[in-house]
Amino acid sequence: MDSAVQLSTEDLYITGKSGEPLELAVLAGSMVVLLGDDKTIAPDLALILAGRKSPASGKIYLGDDNLDVRSHNARGRVEYVSCDFSCPEGMTVSGHLSLASAAAGYSRKDTREILSQLYNWCSLESYMDEKVNELSPDNRYLVAFAAACLPVPDVFVLQGPFSYRLHSLLEDLCQEGCAVIASLPEIQYIPQTTERIAVCDSDDVRRIVRLQELSDACSILMRLRVRFFPALPRAVMESLPGAKDILAIHGGYEFHHPGLSAAVANLVNLARANSRQIAGLEVKPPSNSELVKYFTADDEPGEADLFCGEDLDF
Repeated sequence: MDSAVQLSTEDLYITGKSGEPLELAVLAGSMVVLLGDDKTIAPDLALILAGRKSPASGKIYLGDDNLDVRSHNARGRVEYVSCDFSCPEGMTVSGHLSLASAAAGYSRKDTREILSQLYNWCSLESYMDEKVNELSPDNRYLVAFAAACLPVPDVFVLQGPFSYRLHSLLEDLCQEGCAVIASLPEIQYIPQTTERIAVCDSDDVRRIVRLQELSDACSILMRLRVRFFPALPRAVMESLPGAKDILAIHGGYEFHHPGLSAAVANLVNLARANSRQIAGLEVKPPSNSELVKYFTADDEPGEADLFCGEDLDF
């Protein structure tokens, strides 16, 4: 990965309630996720990092030349993709992308070639003549993303959730040296190539962790929901090896288990031994608030302890 810094912050206080300044550097070729729903600061932080909203205080810079992200000269170097993207009524995919290409400075001749490549890369060939606002949300997002690619920015800031179809495209961008920052409401939307995740609450970024650290936390915090037919008595359910904190739900139980594969095997054996069928089984991932609590459990009162002394270069 290129070690060049594409985006960095200086003394950045996201809100007036932020306890500590957010100091981070996003490297070329890296992907960072801001994890938090609309009740957290994650969506606003995405806008701030893209230069679309002012922080409580502090600066965001582009590249090694410390160019202010909100300056006119930064135009085109950071592209923001909203999950609420729409076009003027009647605008087609080809019409929108042609306008975006012209705005990015391509000639008419170059536009034909670049859009042909873009349609193919984003799998939009069959939608060229479709009206943008009549597309499915996933396809409409892909159109917005395709348009954001035309200026060839250094940094992409994406407001999710977005389709899994986008994950491979984001990986391609990172391999070309772009930096990607994605605001995502829940863990199931996180691309596997993500390097760091900023766990957010309503006021601040509470911890920045690696993907493996988040995976380990989810393994500890996840709960399973199972339904049996006919219903299984609670006393029998409590005999399930490894099950803890068993709660009764409609038609079944919710519980914690330290290992998913072991839990499934134990449930199958329990159902068979008691002449039951497993009518439903699902994994309930931890909520954002549970993750915040988990990652800040060792913090001293009154201390943000955001980064545990780790290197914040992404």
